[in-house]
Formats: sequence, structure tokens, C-alpha cells
Amino acid sequence: MSSLSTRTSALLAAVVAVGLLTGAAVAATEGSVTADPNTPETTATHTATATIDGSAAGASWNGLEISYEQTDVSNVGQNDIAKIGIDRGDDAPGDTVDVDISNDLSSVSANSDGTVLTIGLGGNYNLGSGDEVVVVYEDVQNPPAGTYTVGLDVNYQSSGGETSAALTIESDTTTTTTTTQTTTQTTTQSTQTTTASTTRTTTTTETSDPTTTRTTETTQTTTTTQSAEDARHASVVSMPATSNASVTHGAMAVVGSANDGSSWTGFQIDYRGTGVDASNVGQNDITRIGIDRGNDSAGTTVDVNVSDDLSSVSVSGDGEVVTVGLGGNYDLSLGDQIVVVYEGVENGAAGTYEVPVDVNHQSSGGTAVATLAVAENSTATQTTVNADQTTTTGDTTTAAITDTETSTTTETTDSGGSTSGFGVAVAVVALLSVALLARRDN
Repeated sequence: MSSLSTRTSALLAAVVAVGLLTGAAVAATEGSVTADPNTPETTATHTATATIDGSAAGASWNGLEISYEQTDVSNVGQNDIAKIGIDRGDDAPGDTVDVDISNDLSSVSANSDGTVLTIGLGGNYNLGSGDEVVVVYEDVQNPPAGTYTVGLDVNYQSSGGETSAALTIESDTTTTTTTTQTTTQTTTQSTQTTTASTTRTTTTTETSDPTTTRTTETTQTTTTTQSAEDARHASVVSMPATSNASVTHGAMAVVGSANDGSSWTGFQIDYRGTGVDASNVGQNDITRIGIDRGNDSAGTTVDVNVSDDLSSVSVSGDGEVVTVGLGGNYDLSLGDQIVVVYEGVENGAAGTYEVPVDVNHQSSGGTAVATLAVAENSTATQTTVNADQTTTTGDTTTAAITDTETSTTTETTDSGGSTSGFGVAVAVVALLSVALLARRDN
């Protein structure tokens, strides 16, 4: 009886040893899943982690299964795994790993209507007690706002490594700014006042005579979502800054943490509510596109010309949204400034406007709000008059007397000076000349 018990114990020990060596069962604790950005129903990058407990020491890591409630991982493939590895002893923050095992990645697939992501590995790396497994993957579609339970199963092929985590998706953070701009233009016949505000309300009052007044009011609300980190680092410049004219615009934005290390794949400029018409802007109208590394140069100067990577330029939203596409062959770094200069833009009325811009608009996260200033055209009022009337051009007033045999001209400038003495001198010289000729004839 004692001999049978000894043999049974030895057999059980051998089975357990084989299980540990093959990674058959792994227990996990302390799971986490985070989304960046964690805004609802947007494309995001997710990071999943799980800590291995003491019973799993020596097991091979051969897989991870992540089960969501509503999140869509249908588009996640092997090329979307941005990082996979092991944080030995779980002693580093975030997604930091000590061992990169991307060379052991064998498969990535989605099933159960795109809610379960399955990652397969070759099993060439062993797990130790207290190690943390880390996977970072892109192209995930966030669910609506809320908190969701996510199941994590290390070595799902044999189970035993299940744990769970909470995924939190927050409501959109929106900033609405109301700005009032007033432009007044006065002529000899009419008074025109234009007020534009951003929600946006535009009221125009025109009076052509004392009995006729026409008022038109248009209201449009523009809401933009922006990163507080990047909101100060964008600009859109009109060259020249002339109202109601065809001009060149330069759009610039500084790269924030959301796009640090990313490929530059696109840029979007949203002119809605500004009166700008960019319908005529096409790929051939891009005169400069590039990157100012470190944002250390003035204006639209660039260190890297990326015109060879420009793939498309399109305009939507009734000519108010310009979208620039790139091939993604150039990487962006925190603090770089991207620059796009394009012709064929039609400015609207004078004023100061907010223009949202979005770096890598396909995945968002690089939004900011720029300010566009458009100046009023300089104008002059000129009236043709007869003698004893005045002609006004700009700030100079001229009194003119015409159709006389001897012309006397008086010009008065803002300084109050007069040139009338010159006309008198000319008349005296003429009279002296006549007298001398008469004397010679006698």
C-alpha cells in the first residue's frame, strides 16, 4: 500500500512538471486594459497587461486572449501589434517591457463578431512568478462611453490564466468658444455694420437711405474637440490677409504627444463658419509641405520637404474642409511643426476666425484650434467736383479752380500747410514777361 502511494505521488509530480514546462496552464492576476484616446466610438490604441501569479513559474508563454463586451477589434491584425513583451517582476510602469518577444508572434485573429482578440505565440519565452505580460495593439474601435469588463486569458489554449480588467471610455470633452467680431465701413451713401460671432451668429444691417433697412441673421454652431496640450500650437496665415480676395494660406501645427513617433499620414483644415472658400484647392496648389524639426525656424520654413510623399488633396463641406493625405513615409516627433502652404483660397469678410486643424485626422488625437485673421481691403472715396468744391481721396483734401486763363491751385494737407504762394508767383512772372515784350516792340 505504501509502495502504491509512492508511485502515485511520483506520477502526479511528473504530470505537474510537464504542464509547467509546456505552458499548459498559467494563472494570472491584476489585469488592465486602457485606450488611447479613450473617447467614444473612435479608432484607438489599446494596451492590455496581466501579472502572472506564483503557480505559473517556468511556463512558456504561447498565447493571450482578450474578450471585450462591445469593443470592435475586427480590423486588428498581426501588423497592428505595436508592442508585445514581458516586464520581469512587474517593476516598470505603463507598457514598459524588459523582454521584447515580437519575434515570437505567430498569429493574430478576431472572432465572436469582432469582440475577441486572439494572439498566438511560438512559446519560446518562459514566464516567471510576478512577471507582467504586455500587449499594445492599434486599429481598435472604441465602444460608446461607459465602463466595460474585459476578460484576459494568458495561455488560453489550456486556460487557467483568466483574469479581468475594467475598460473606461469617457464622454467627449468639447470646448465651445463664442467670439464677436465687428467691422464697420462708412461711405457717403450708406452705412454697413457686420457682426460675426462663433457659435456662429452673423448679423448684417444695411441702410441705403433713411427709410430702407435690411437685416440678415445667420447662426451656426461649431463644436471642436481639442487636446489641451496642443491647443496653443497651431496657426493659419493668409498671404496677403485681404478680405474677399484669392490668396495663399499657410497652415501649421506643432506635434503633440498623441502623434509622437507616428508616421505623418494626413492633415485637415476646417474653415467652416469663416467665409473661406477652398473649393479650388487641389494637389497642384500645394506649394510647400514639410516638417520643421523642433519648431526652431520662423514662418513656413521647413527642414524636411515631404512633397514626394503627398498622395491626395480633397475639399469637402461645400469647399470649407481641406484634407491632405500623405503616404506615411516620414515620422513625426514631439515638438516638430508641420507646414502646408497652398494657393487658390478665397477669403471671405474681414474678421478673426477660429480654424480647427487635425494632424493625422484618420486617427485623431492631434487636434488644435488656430486663429485666422483677415483684414479689410483699404478703400478710397473720390468725388469729381467743379470750382469751389472739394475732391477727397484718402486723407488729402484739394480745392481746385478750373477753366480760367490763369490757374491758381491750393493744396491743403493734414499738417495745415499751403502751396498757394506758388500759384501767385507764376502769375507775376507771366505779367512781367508780357510787359518786357511790349517794351521791346516800342
